[in-house]
Amino acid sequence: MTSFHKLQAVVNNLEDAHEQIDTAISTALKESKPVYISISCNLPSIPHPTFSRHPVPFFLSPKLSNQMTLEAAVETAAAFLNKSVKPVLVGGPKMRVAKACEAFVELADACGYPVAAMPSAKGLVPEHHSRFIGTYWGAVSSPFCAEIVESADAYLFAGPIFNDYSSVGYSLLLKKEKAIIVQPDRVVIGNGPAFGCVLMKDFLHALGTRLKKNTAAYDNYSRIFVPQGEPLSSAPGEPLRVNVLFKHIQKMLSGDSAVIAETGDSWFNCQKLKLPEGCG
Repeated sequence: MTSFHKLQAVVNNLEDAHEQIDTAISTALKESKPVYISISCNLPSIPHPTFSRHPVPFFLSPKLSNQMTLEAAVETAAAFLNKSVKPVLVGGPKMRVAKACEAFVELADACGYPVAAMPSAKGLVPEHHSRFIGTYWGAVSSPFCAEIVESADAYLFAGPIFNDYSSVGYSLLLKKEKAIIVQPDRVVIGNGPAFGCVLMKDFLHALGTRLKKNTAAYDNYSRIFVPQGEPLSSAPGEPLRVNVLFKHIQKMLSGDSAVIAETGDSWFNCQKLKLPEGCG
């Protein structure tokens, strides 16, 4: 039940059943997360006037950005990033609920910045992207990823969550004055202005049209990057090693796969997997 922490609807009577079910479905659609609906077994066959004979199509009122605020946020962010020397992009887990993954990729294609993902956003940022540099996770980042992100003079985080786990005990070497934090409906730029009522996907899409191409940070990454080697094959009868196990798991992955990693060693090791296009 803890998996359904967004909403649990337990329907015990018909008076508010319609409202409970609608609320659960709308929450699942808006938050892009599972909800739990439990209906007592004696209720489905009982008619009630709140349930019409012919179903009415379900519709959610769309959220819209405030256009004046959006324009101001884009103008300020573009000026901030265009004057930087080696900016980077980092994708976070809230891109999913904001439905901004495609807009994030469009921005990455337009600006030329290197692209990293936070650990809980693995699978949201396409790892087949030509400028993908791995997982940014402080001291346990992908090789050479932390060096590029933390040495940048500007970084845009799209939908981040900074907690004790994702920040490795709040040890990330990031500076607020260098950061643009884009949340699902809010943008904060450095130590300066904050803009509300701005949807992430609208902001990222508009920002991509205003940025100058800058590949300096990715050029630095290309100069220092050394590909990882292959683990040695196990000798006959030798106990199975973790690196050999994940070598076989890597070969099993395809675009139709989904990887579910439990917190702990498996999460750290799964961060090293290279997810093919379509795999999440």
